[in-house]
Amino acid sequence: MLKEVGASGQISLGKKYAGQLFDMQVLEDGRVQLMPVRVVPVAREELAAYPTGDGWLTPERLARRKAAAARTPAQMDAARTQWEEENKEAMDAMNERAQKIGSMGRRIHEWRKEKAASVPEPAQQSTREWAESHAAEIDQYNDWASQYEPYSQRVRRWREQGDTSKP
Repeated sequence: MLKEVGASGQISLGKKYAGQLFDMQVLEDGRVQLMPVRVVPVAREELAAYPTGDGWLTPERLARRKAAAARTPAQMDAARTQWEEENKEAMDAMNERAQKIGSMGRRIHEWRKEKAASVPEPAQQSTREWAESHAAEIDQYNDWASQYEPYSQRVRRWREQGDTSKP
């Protein structure tokens, strides 16, 4: 059976396997092997012997977070200044690069301008020209939209009117 990995990196095995746990192993030749497993919960007393913070962070990481939260504003400014000094070369290099090639937003803007300029002249239309050439379709849509009432607005109107019959 062939299964395709989606854009998010997931595959679906089917409802037959819903809720089951698998041990995933990536073999040296690139194959992926899924082995069904059963997990046996650890007894509470054993769990207490191996503290792991909140389950996601190590005790060391939790201690660093606690120490960081206890810093005074002056200590935070000193740490920020130290970080800026340690990373000055990298920041200067990034700023220089941005000066040379521009930011991503600027590059996208320029690319779009170039792309629009490469479209043949008859295909280029201003918004006003497009609206004028599609006036009939726009009027037809506006007529339809003026008669259309979203369901939520109908329900609100029925409730205000005290109409208890179903829509």
